[in-house]
Amino acid sequence: MRQQLFTLLLFITPFLSYSQGNFYWQQQQGANGNLLGGSLASGVNDNSAIFYNPGALAFTETPNVSFTSDLIGYTVVDIANGAGEGVHIKMNTMDTKPQMVAGTAFKYDKKNFKVTYAIINLLNNRAEYTSSNTAFIPETGEIYEGYFNYKTVLRNDRFAIGTTFRLNEKLGVGITSFVDIKNAQITNNINQTWGVNNEVTNYHVDYKNVRFNQVSILWKLGVAWLVNENLNLGFNFETQDIRLPFLSKSSLIRTLETKNDQGEVHKTISSQEKIFSKYKHPFTADINIGYHTRNSEISLRVGYFGPINKYGIFEMKAEQSMFRPQDESFGQYYAANKQLVNLAFGFKNKLFEKINLLSGFRTDFNNLDQNKINPTSENLLSYDYWDLYHISSGIEWFGPRFNVIAGIVADMGFSKGDPQLVNLTARPYQEIGDINYNTKATYLQFNLVFGITYHFKDRTQL
Repeated sequence: MRQQLFTLLLFITPFLSYSQGNFYWQQQQGANGNLLGGSLASGVNDNSAIFYNPGALAFTETPNVSFTSDLIGYTVVDIANGAGEGVHIKMNTMDTKPQMVAGTAFKYDKKNFKVTYAIINLLNNRAEYTSSNTAFIPETGEIYEGYFNYKTVLRNDRFAIGTTFRLNEKLGVGITSFVDIKNAQITNNINQTWGVNNEVTNYHVDYKNVRFNQVSILWKLGVAWLVNENLNLGFNFETQDIRLPFLSKSSLIRTLETKNDQGEVHKTISSQEKIFSKYKHPFTADINIGYHTRNSEISLRVGYFGPINKYGIFEMKAEQSMFRPQDESFGQYYAANKQLVNLAFGFKNKLFEKINLLSGFRTDFNNLDQNKINPTSENLLSYDYWDLYHISSGIEWFGPRFNVIAGIVADMGFSKGDPQLVNLTARPYQEIGDINYNTKATYLQFNLVFGITYHFKDRTQL
């Protein structure tokens, strides 16, 4: 037990640095989970069961520790007309990110009861969109200049303790307790100017900055049933979260300054410091089916996510600025989640005595409910509108004490007809509020996944 805790502590330090985006299944946990599409929740018997189904921890063979990471991730985003007519938004990034460090501990003379601990990264996204446009406006004889910069860092980590009890040879039940930590840092800057002969006739400058933090607790309950030598079933559900207010404080500022056709300058400021965050997590439930033969395994996972009605994410205070807005919607950020179902499929096939081929597919539908929220007039934490589809494949090598897994996960997202992030089209000042829905977005991400598990006892001796 001491040896396992020491190994975990070695990994903790790099993970404690630095919110949920518009997706629930963007990142799976454990190398098996990633490469099998996250579909292994009923038959999983490695440490990732603490995330997928704690009931399956009952069938873990040996005490162990494991580590999984995206060694290299490369992301490409292309949003045609995303910043105006013919003004595209493009982004290319390369990064690396941890996923999970976990371990399982139990006594061999009391195998029915097991404890698993983990540090899990559910989301680690960085993005920066920059665009500009300068053009002549024939109708007014003015020169238009527009600049846009949007930078975001979204992160969601969990600390987990899972316990499980094996009721008999075929049935395991378990519960995982999570401490959920969400962080977001968002900057959105739009600067538009109209002028004639180097003289400014109009301008519109909108600056937003958010530092979002929230800590909450929630639980996942799971049941794993080995129906027979070929079939296994699983069911689990995750509760809504309970926010810890004293650890959930955020800050935000928005300033808007304009010069209209009459030459009047108007300024509006919303400034909020150390206000409570109240981001909501939906009720979720999974049903899992696994079927295996001598050389192969097939798995299916169906995930349900409950709806959340529109709400303001921050508990706003009274504004103090002399340029304060008329109501809190100017600085408030909103969320609304639609009810949805995701599917995942996985296939594992034995290639050689100690080598398996893994492959998987899963859907990851966008949870933003645009029927209840207006992204063109209300502030959001994330402006990703596309649905995601994940395809994965890799190799597993297993020995007496080690499991090593490596593979590639490809994420693809496509959408069209979404609102522009900003409109930098050269147009008269009177059309400042025009936002079009003629975008076409492509999102591609490729991740090289690596995972290793060390077993403290030689499994050939069991």
